[in-house]
Amino acid sequence: HGLPSHMGCMSDVDADPRDLEAFAERFKQRRIKLGVTQADVGSALANLKIPGVGSLSQSTICRFESLTLSHNNMIALKPILQAWLEEAEKSHREKLTKPELFNGAEKKRKRTSIAAPEKRSLEAYFAIQPRPSSEKIAAIAEKLDLKKNVVRVWFCNQRQKQKRMKYSAGI
Repeated sequence: HGLPSHMGCMSDVDADPRDLEAFAERFKQRRIKLGVTQADVGSALANLKIPGVGSLSQSTICRFESLTLSHNNMIALKPILQAWLEEAEKSHREKLTKPELFNGAEKKRKRTSIAAPEKRSLEAYFAIQPRPSSEKIAAIAEKLDLKKNVVRVWFCNQRQKQKRMKYSAGI
């Protein structure tokens, strides 16, 4: 059958959730030890030139590590991330830092961290109105001395988070 051999024979061994869990944990620890971000892994995957595999988003890598992808996605990603890890560790051992394995996005925006009091204010605004207008967002941003875009993204992320929580609680 026309499937590439590595796709065709998914033995049950590979599909053991405990193995997946152990691998995800090990993957995360080694990635951190190598000093590589989730986003870097995602974009570096494209450089491995695996047929049918391009780059992956930071959130996909994050969800792999936190085991919140579907079982089938976890199974599909494991060999790909394993290949990246082996390459990265080999190159690390041989002290040949191959930039294409360790980075993708050059000009990466630093993650914005919002201080606790501002976060509490944002949560209070969110409780009243989870979908503020653009004018309202601008006003909140000004009041809390945050960038408008940061506030907009926070609300967007917060709505997604609520949705996920509802979903996982099975409501």
